Amino acid sequence: MKRLLYLFIGLLFFTACDISDQFIIEGNIENGQEKEITLSELLVNGTKEIKTVKIDKDGNFKIKSSTNLPRFYHLSVSKSNFLTLLIEPGEKLKVKTEIKNLSKAQIKGSEGSILVQDINNQLFETKQQLKEINKKAESLKNPTQEELNKLNANYANIVNQQRDSSIAFIVRNLNSLASIVALYQKYDDVNYVLYKNKDIQYVKIVSESLIKKYPESEHVKTLIADKENLMAKYNEVVLNSQVNNIVGEQGRVINLPEIFLPNSKGDSISFTKTKGKYILLSFWAAWNEDCTKRNLVLKDVYKKYHSKGFEIYQVSLDTKIENWEKAIKFDQLPWINVIDQNGRMSYYAKIYNIRKLPTSFLINPSGEIAFVNPSKEQLLSTFKYSLK
Repeated sequence: MKRLLYLFIGLLFFTACDISDQFIIEGNIENGQEKEITLSELLVNGTKEIKTVKIDKDGNFKIKSSTNLPRFYHLSVSKSNFLTLLIEPGEKLKVKTEIKNLSKAQIKGSEGSILVQDINNQLFETKQQLKEINKKAESLKNPTQEELNKLNANYANIVNQQRDSSIAFIVRNLNSLASIVALYQKYDDVNYVLYKNKDIQYVKIVSESLIKKYPESEHVKTLIADKENLMAKYNEVVLNSQVNNIVGEQGRVINLPEIFLPNSKGDSISFTKTKGKYILLSFWAAWNEDCTKRNLVLKDVYKKYHSKGFEIYQVSLDTKIENWEKAIKFDQLPWINVIDQNGRMSYYAKIYNIRKLPTSFLINPSGEIAFVNPSKEQLLSTFKYSLK
């Protein structure tokens, strides 16, 4: 009898644990009658389907599952139509939305899910603003430099506002896994919201906060691993931090950061392995009239001194590869031409502190910056004695 009593008590204990881990999602989806909705867990690498249920004739559904840790989930009706949730053990969520756009749902009963939705909605609005600026830039047939400068300034202002907003979100929510979402947000496949080198500090702060609270979370473990990799890259950048003040300074021996970008054939070309006694690192864009005028000047110098040891490594910040290729062919640019289609968001433009186009740096055989934005006369007078 005692043995049975102990077993009964043990059963109650384990049942109580299961109940405390359980979470429930109840929802109503307008125009979603008779369709299926799926709950999937977001893993570090991929997703895992948890449960699929049918929405009833009134648009209602109910999903029960369990978790022992806060975890990320997708509630979806298709691959492109989903709502991201951050669910904790024991939560009872209420979701109300429309079938065409689950991400705009009204969420109750899950603080983490609301936080994730807030930070995602903020980024969506920012992306829309940036798209409008790009559309306006493309609509200008013959833009003046003043117009372009205004658009660039507006673009940069929006990007920095988003960055500030994300940092504020992270600082307010250091103990929530929602802060991980803010750390990894991107505008596209390449460009992060937190783009500055010093933003590594937020990865460090968040990882140190979350590892204490959720040491078993795979997302936190991955963040810790990323922190170590990012810190290593950051330390490398610090060694080259002099480059951040490169404009207006010359005559210094520095370790120039590598540039590795594709040419018109798709072959990636290294800047640091470019051969030449004197190398002109040049940043430009085909849409910039000053750049095209500058290229015509450089062609004369290149023709005269290339065979004697002068090389140009030119980085295009055009976002449309066809415009860049057309400009190269039209002006018959004979030197090394590579492109970074990230345009004004270019990582290389940031680390070389490119504030206007065109910008160029003449590097001498000793690795010194001989001139910043050298004139034709400065190039010719330098090569007259140095490249015989």
